[in-house]
Amino acid sequence: MEVIEKSTSAEDRYRGLLAVNSMASFSDRFDWCRKLLEDADSSVRAIAVKTLGELKLEATVPPIPWRTLEPELATLLDDVDVDVRFEAARTIGRINPQDERSVSVLLSLLADLETQPLMLASLVKAISDRPEIDIEKIVAPYGEILSHEQPEVRESVSAAIAGWGKKAESLVINLLKALDDDEPLVRENAARALSHCSNSLESVLNALKRASDDEDKIVATTAKESIDLLMKER
Repeated sequence: MEVIEKSTSAEDRYRGLLAVNSMASFSDRFDWCRKLLEDADSSVRAIAVKTLGELKLEATVPPIPWRTLEPELATLLDDVDVDVRFEAARTIGRINPQDERSVSVLLSLLADLETQPLMLASLVKAISDRPEIDIEKIVAPYGEILSHEQPEVRESVSAAIAGWGKKAESLVINLLKALDDDEPLVRENAARALSHCSNSLESVLNALKRASDDEDKIVATTAKESIDLLMKER
């Protein structure tokens, strides 16, 4: 891995780190990614911190001083590159879910109109993985994202809302519209979320009855199950 240490080319360092991640041991991958957190190139910093977050998720790992890594990652929350800030916030959340500063970074990116669609989808997932985040702070942006032009973004946010339980009632109007989405997964998630929306029972039931005839069998089945759940609550 001498190429990583001595290369003046950001592309070579990037490729070298990818090679490490594909061939090296867990410990070596951790050590090299940690070394490159301060790399001069933002793409190298981003892949380094992203890989550290992925390593944290691996089921079987050797003893790693994850908490000692937090101060180094915290400096990247102010990085000039948005990808680095996002990856740092997501990785810190995997190490310490109670970290408030990383939550603030995630929420600021959610509110940023220039956040790119692919990051937005990942951002929604990262926020959903942080149960301490107050749902009231994300209701409005999530409602807007439900009508995003990119399918993967709508799928991501609808999946998140489907896990909100009764709090999904705050987006009942948006969810009713989502039942007509072009993507089956969005319609399925909307139907599942609406099973908790008894505050507009008549309109919700009517919409779910229409959805129970959806051309997609999974959507239709989910809509029927949601109707059954709502009727039990009456």
